[in-house]
Amino acid sequence: MISKNKIKFLKSLNLLKFRFKHNMFKVEGWKSLKEFLESDYKLVSVFATPNWLAKNDLVVDNIEQIKQKDLVSVSSLKTPSQIIGVFEKKSFELDVNSLENQVSVFLENVSNPGNLGSIMRTCDWFGVNQIICSNQSVDMYNPKVVQSSMGSLSRVSIKYVDVNDFFSILKQKNIFTLVADLNGQNVFNQNKLSNGIICFGNESRGVSGKLKKIASQKITIPKKTKTCESLNLSVSFGIIISQLLTSK
Repeated sequence: MISKNKIKFLKSLNLLKFRFKHNMFKVEGWKSLKEFLESDYKLVSVFATPNWLAKNDLVVDNIEQIKQKDLVSVSSLKTPSQIIGVFEKKSFELDVNSLENQVSVFLENVSNPGNLGSIMRTCDWFGVNQIICSNQSVDMYNPKVVQSSMGSLSRVSIKYVDVNDFFSILKQKNIFTLVADLNGQNVFNQNKLSNGIICFGNESRGVSGKLKKIASQKITIPKKTKTCESLNLSVSFGIIISQLLTSK
């Protein structure tokens, strides 16, 4: 069975400083783990309960048994599964030229892990391969991000950037920049987007004044009532991406 030191190590990966220290992160649950095993992420080890191993035929290196009670103690989930994988983190460098010939997404100071994971899934669904996050955004390897992405993290590249440097690039390269803003134009009147960057802001504060200033255009989802104050970020993201990438 797994040692106490490895239990401590697995538990530590719930925290950003230890994910940074070890350059590793964990994936919980077979469905998500399978996606990462089929990706180019490098597997470090797998930990599974004897019950899971008895019912499944998994052939990988570095697989160890873990008691259910120990798995519960290291899990970040309310309902832990019976298998956890540990992978090496990947770092992505921003290819400035890619901003000019494809659709990318920029997230400014997005802090909710569930929102980032859901946004990854939506990007994966619509074929958006590049997400750029401000350095102040939530860590893409946060366990809740990994879980809510449902494996899409294994296919979508995420880059973290200094916002001032990134905004300078957008202006210098004259990148077509769409910014989601409550005072923007009706997104349902927009044509299909073939290249450029779509920007979304923090869950409570929206986009910054700096980002609004460099926007080529601001867009919004018009509301039909006066009572609802706002939409969840991942919901509004899905509506806007769907409209911009599938409209005629």
